[in-house]
Amino acid sequence: MKRLGIYVTYDFENIAYNYIGYMLHELRKVVDCLIVVCNCKYIAKGIENIQQYADRVYYRENIGYDAGGFKDALCNLLGWDKVYQYNELLLTNDSMFGPFKPMKDIFKEMSDREADFWGLTKYKEREYETFGKIISVPEHIQSFFLVFRNKLLHSKLFQEFWENMPFYYNFNEVVEEYEMKLTSFFYAKGYRYTSYADTEVNETDNIRNNYNQYGFIPNELVRKRNFPFLKKKAITYTTLNQQTQETIPLVLDYIKNSTNYDVNLIYENSIRLMNISDLQRKLCLNFILDNKVKRDRKCSYNIAIAVLVEYEDSFEYIIEYLNRVSDMGDIFILSQSDTILEKFRSNRFNCFFCPNDCPRSIIDKLSEFEYICVIHDADMSSDRMPSYIGKSRFYNIWENLMNSTDYIKNVIDIFEENKKLGLLTIPAANFGDYFGNTGKGWDGRFEDICKVVDKYCIRCHLDYTKPPFGIVHDYWVRGELFACIRNGRSDFFEILPWIWVYLAQSQGYLSGTVESVNYAKMNEINKQYYLDAVCAQIRDQFGCFSNFAALQKLLSKKAVIEYCQKHEGVYVYGTGKIAEEYSPIMPNIKAYVVSDSQKKLKVFLQKKVFYLSEVETDRDNCQIGLVICLDNKNQAQVLPQILERGFKDYLCVM
Repeated sequence: MKRLGIYVTYDFENIAYNYIGYMLHELRKVVDCLIVVCNCKYIAKGIENIQQYADRVYYRENIGYDAGGFKDALCNLLGWDKVYQYNELLLTNDSMFGPFKPMKDIFKEMSDREADFWGLTKYKEREYETFGKIISVPEHIQSFFLVFRNKLLHSKLFQEFWENMPFYYNFNEVVEEYEMKLTSFFYAKGYRYTSYADTEVNETDNIRNNYNQYGFIPNELVRKRNFPFLKKKAITYTTLNQQTQETIPLVLDYIKNSTNYDVNLIYENSIRLMNISDLQRKLCLNFILDNKVKRDRKCSYNIAIAVLVEYEDSFEYIIEYLNRVSDMGDIFILSQSDTILEKFRSNRFNCFFCPNDCPRSIIDKLSEFEYICVIHDADMSSDRMPSYIGKSRFYNIWENLMNSTDYIKNVIDIFEENKKLGLLTIPAANFGDYFGNTGKGWDGRFEDICKVVDKYCIRCHLDYTKPPFGIVHDYWVRGELFACIRNGRSDFFEILPWIWVYLAQSQGYLSGTVESVNYAKMNEINKQYYLDAVCAQIRDQFGCFSNFAALQKLLSKKAVIEYCQKHEGVYVYGTGKIAEEYSPIMPNIKAYVVSDSQKKLKVFLQKKVFYLSEVETDRDNCQIGLVICLDNKNQAQVLPQILERGFKDYLCVM
């Protein structure tokens, strides 16, 4: 048995990550020749993860995605004479982490199964409705791992399939025309197929209820259904409307504790490539800690607590907490008020006058510690608001960061157990007037933040539609990460609360939130009360909904109708399915608009279509509006263009 393996990889920064090296190391054990196709001109970093395992490495333009890479390798780079020297062909790509069991065991198990081609997972026939249309998905082997055996590999039909396949320029085309049709094409010609993982247990004859199992239940597939990989897309898969977020943390915990696979290979790649707010949610990086230590031990870590004090009346409350943790590390009191500092000096704390930005000398001093807590006080007078609100705010901060000596030990344990975790902040205050900050997101600071991120070369994934999961003022942080703010200037420190999580991402770290058990109990009850009240009001005033996505659409359509009523006419940005769905409720559409780089129809739904640059903006005239009918991903791409063109009066559909 001679087996040829072709592995396709692509990275927008031309990086071959360590998880690729692990995969190729395993593939090398089951193939006689391993070809790596890089859909890029060169590998800038990590080439050693490829070269030590590959017999040949090909570089090509990223045309046709992975299917294009396979086609090029078979038809042009290798040629059929070379391919026909082998009895089996494996086609796979860089879209998964693993394997979590030896590759030899996988192929040994499959050698006993009769089939002409096989893959790891099968997608059962499915039918679903989107934008009023019924979409049918045929049963198929998912194409990220395909093995073709001798009978099919050496057939004329196999060669013709690849030579006749075009280079697809759209990802959806690759899925619909290549992945979904490959299985049925060869099956119709008499070739049999099977899959390695046991997906049948979750399949049903009710084709409306079949689904992509690696996306929705990766934990079950890996732990129970013989699937030895975690698809990268499972971490980015949008499941919030359909299920809770339990599955990714569970599967990662299983991989970490029950396999030999280094889970940090997953974190390393995900931190670089994903939006940090998505990661915080998908990985459930919210730690709820007890104030009793897990094990009886001394804390040997070098810890600093930096308390920024603004209000005199917070003194007694700060002292109460600091007395609980006085043996945990060095305590620094920072303030712009000498009067305040004098109070703390009498308690033998390290006190520093700190005007505006934190002085470089203080940052340098704090950076010497392994772990640092930066914590503020709160206004507990009744000058601006009733003092009970300020006291709840103080409790929100201090209870979750400075609960007790044992609590702090548990916080440090979280960092020690999660080497890729760099920062922990508190849950947002959601009571009193603080509730009004909920959902503000970037709060109009997005453009300023982009400028600071570019200026200080912070490598992260900013997305207008995905603001940071927390505005970070109070937090625990690793000293090496805290040191990264040393060179910041006033523009940097002004925007720092918004970019802390991105700064951590730039340094290869995750960020999360931390709560004490007592606070989490109360906070969960509050959040459920708010959710119940909001949903009840929406249902009473706007109508019923079945899930979160339906609720969003209900509100969005109501907002579009009201927006159109306020304007003499509107432009609609987009000519896709979303624009088609929303157009019937907009009676005063003047024309449609698309990005200058996009192919443009002359007419869409009986209205003219213009490029964005062709639309004149009257900044003083608010009679003509703009409704953006794009999904979140495309909204994030076009909103900067729209703002640059001077459009300030616009509405995004959800």
